[in-house]
Amino acid sequence: MRIKLASLLIRWAVALAKGGDTMLVVYVMMIHKGLIKLEQVPAGSRDQVAAALQAGDMDQNGNIV
Repeated sequence: MRIKLASLLIRWAVALAKGGDTMLVVYVMMIHKGLIKLEQVPAGSRDQVAAALQAGDMDQNGNIV
């Protein structure tokens, strides 16, 4: 069981390190939970995160509108 869990965590960490859609989801959820603000998202991803927030009917602070 521990080996399976460790393998899963390693695959998840590698996916996050690669970035892409996975990090987009992480940033949107962190903004929605109030952990970070859009200004704290790296500049290269900020426009995509803002578009994802808007597509999810949220303002730039992650509040549902």
